[in-house]
Amino acid sequence: MKQISLILLSLLALMVSCKSESDKVQLNTRQDTLSWAMGEDIALALKQVAGVELNYDLVQKAVSYTLANKKQLLSDSEYVKAMDTIILAQQIEAMRQTSNREEEATRLQQQYFEQLTKEHPNVKKHPSGFYYEIVKEGRGRHPKYGERVSFDYRSFVMLTGEAWDQTYGKREPILHTVGKPMFPGLIDGMQLMNEGAIYRFYFPYQLAFGPNGSGDIPGFTPFIYEVELHKVFND
Repeated sequence: MKQISLILLSLLALMVSCKSESDKVQLNTRQDTLSWAMGEDIALALKQVAGVELNYDLVQKAVSYTLANKKQLLSDSEYVKAMDTIILAQQIEAMRQTSNREEEATRLQQQYFEQLTKEHPNVKKHPSGFYYEIVKEGRGRHPKYGERVSFDYRSFVMLTGEAWDQTYGKREPILHTVGKPMFPGLIDGMQLMNEGAIYRFYFPYQLAFGPNGSGDIPGFTPFIYEVELHKVFND
């Protein structure tokens, strides 16, 4: 690990040195291009490191020592300890940034819900924390957890109104078992419905895809789902 890190620092230092005179640098060969790209990539990655302030004069000296095969100023144990400190600092900073995003997302969706219920008094709040409205009443039976259902849906990013996904016009209605797998809000919401009903659900991020998101869905994203329940199967 120490050897790899020193190689990366060597490349970074060389890149920084060249970039200060970038108007004089010419990339004449494929090797030149790949070398520059590698240096740029390392520098960009290093710029993303948060929670740690580095002395680049010492970075370049460390690189110089390493390239000249001089004795390192840090023992292996000191190096490991220093790297552990850097990693811990990055983790703490990442937690701080996540906390800030969580606070902002919670504030914005709370404002949305307050405005929603003010303008639409027919919107109800479920005990678990999501909001919903009945677009069309159904007449059939209610599904239970673990039962198979057929349904269509449309989804939207709640805070922007951006259309995200839908089954209508794209594919056949979904055949799915309630809760396997299904995000928490939809599990509870589906069980409110009965066959033939259309509900519009407003899910806070905690009851949708959570702080980590899913695929192309960013973390801390609240969603609107409009669901049409067609049938509950007696399997």
